[in-house]
Amino acid sequence: MIAIENLHKSCGCADVLRGINLEIAKGETVSVIGASGSGKSTLLKCVNLMERPDSGRIVFDGVPITDPGVRVDPVRARIGMVFQHFNLFPHMSVVDNVAVALVNVRGMARARAREVALKHLAEVGLDQLAGQRPGRLSGGQQQRVAIARALAMAPEVLLFDEATSALDPELVNGVLAIMKDLATSGMTMLVVTHEMGFSREASDRVVFMDGGVVAEVGPPDQIFDSPRHPRLRHFLSQVL
Repeated sequence: MIAIENLHKSCGCADVLRGINLEIAKGETVSVIGASGSGKSTLLKCVNLMERPDSGRIVFDGVPITDPGVRVDPVRARIGMVFQHFNLFPHMSVVDNVAVALVNVRGMARARAREVALKHLAEVGLDQLAGQRPGRLSGGQQQRVAIARALAMAPEVLLFDEATSALDPELVNGVLAIMKDLATSGMTMLVVTHEMGFSREASDRVVFMDGGVVAEVGPPDQIFDSPRHPRLRHFLSQVL
């Protein structure tokens, strides 16, 4: 589904990504772990074309989406992204936050967009709060709205960028449960996370990034029980 080939990205004088090679199969859940500053979030932003790589390429469903002339909006409509911060419109109701992209990007009629939005809010257990403003919701509920918003666009791939790191600890499990359900359902997912339990339980493979490179990749049992790279062993000793 996604092939990342020799991807490089610098920011100022710093090399953030230094030759990333990674493939994600259809229906696969891949977790990306590593210390802050290792390039994890930049990798996701390149996959979603929020940032353009300096060199290398990304092929999505057979199409080199990093080639010049590729239209960004149709690609982003197929690759959903859930951020650390919820990015909801405070002046809109919950249901309108979910429906707005369906109207503006998909060109869907407003009545139909609200029906679709309510369906996806029900999937994350929030249809009863559809008329509320985001400010009346807890952080965990707001993040579930953000997930419903991404799902409403019917993406083929979902990217999660530290989706639980801004939440209070007691709110994390509800969001992780939805992410695990998505993984079980066969959604293709690339998940940057510091939740090692999720990486072990819900991932098909785990990628460890260090200093802008993929230092080790493998199934969860290998990564967590038999890490090979010394930097990965040190990282796990600090977080587990």
